[in-house]
Amino acid sequence: MMSGMVHQIGVPPMDMPSPTGSDTSTSHSTHQGVTELPRRSPRHGRSPNRPPLRTNFRNFSGVATIIVGEANSKTRPQTTYLVHKELITQSSPFFAAALNSTFAEGLDQTVRLPEEKPESFEWFLQWLYTGTLTVQPTSSTDSIYPRSSTHQNIPLTHSDGDLRNSAGSPKYFLLLDLYALSDRLLTTPLSNHILTTLARLSESTNSVPTPSDTWILYDTLPPSSPLQRLILDLFAYKKTDRLLETHKDDWHPRFLRDLVVKLKRPGPEAVDRHSLVAWRPRSWSGSKACEGCKEVCKPGVSVDKCCGCEKVFCPECLRRHAGEGWTLPNDTSGCKPWMGRGMCVRYHDHGEGEACG
Repeated sequence: MMSGMVHQIGVPPMDMPSPTGSDTSTSHSTHQGVTELPRRSPRHGRSPNRPPLRTNFRNFSGVATIIVGEANSKTRPQTTYLVHKELITQSSPFFAAALNSTFAEGLDQTVRLPEEKPESFEWFLQWLYTGTLTVQPTSSTDSIYPRSSTHQNIPLTHSDGDLRNSAGSPKYFLLLDLYALSDRLLTTPLSNHILTTLARLSESTNSVPTPSDTWILYDTLPPSSPLQRLILDLFAYKKTDRLLETHKDDWHPRFLRDLVVKLKRPGPEAVDRHSLVAWRPRSWSGSKACEGCKEVCKPGVSVDKCCGCEKVFCPECLRRHAGEGWTLPNDTSGCKPWMGRGMCVRYHDHGEGEACG
């Protein structure tokens, strides 16, 4: 994998949308109506699970040239990358269609992405060759202050590397830009990995994206994307008083509308987020009331209990939930929808019969 500055060559640019938002975005486009947030069905043409890299290295022989950015752009300086063709076409249906075609891209084995950011594409390559986004910091200050030390009175005990800034806060804008790129390249495993990584960073730092991040979220992604659902859930469940005090810039209006709907109308995840196991109270004193109907469960009768928050649900309420889409009224406590199996069930995009291990 190599990179360098190059001039334009005779390959027609590919027709791809470009991210218009960033962590300093000032574009304020609006849309009417409120986006509903159902679970998205797997999209056709998405990439399969990431191929096993260790054993595939022996089969790599071809190299493709990927030219990212534009020659005269300051924000997207044109950069060229040499990438193993077998790896990138197995991981991305977008590149498979381009490099295996009889058009100019396939004949020259060169793909141009003039609207994309080299920084985002380099994070894509990081995942492509390693299967992870967790890398060690590359700045000079990070090399001076190791992970186990304290810098500017902030303990550096994490191992997230360049996914956090010098103060230890997550770079949400980086993950949002990368998710938008992954969505265009149809690399489903990377998109799922970004969702899991963003939720983990939010949970470990008790933080949420900033107002400027919501412009990337809504201006570069299709409606009702899993990432939008995840970030709406993070805002609905986490305390954000400090964020509102320290960030005075504008929020994306569609984000605000979707968040209001989220807070006013609990979704089906009010029950689905719980990890239920069979439970049978031995006595009245050791029993609990059903979270739905509030009736105390009878001793010796099997019910379902969440092994995370220990809330109890009777069979009748669970049947009503499954048949009618019933939800728990005013239930904003307990299990978080991005924790445990909820991450895969609610946010990840898998093919039929697939799931996280």
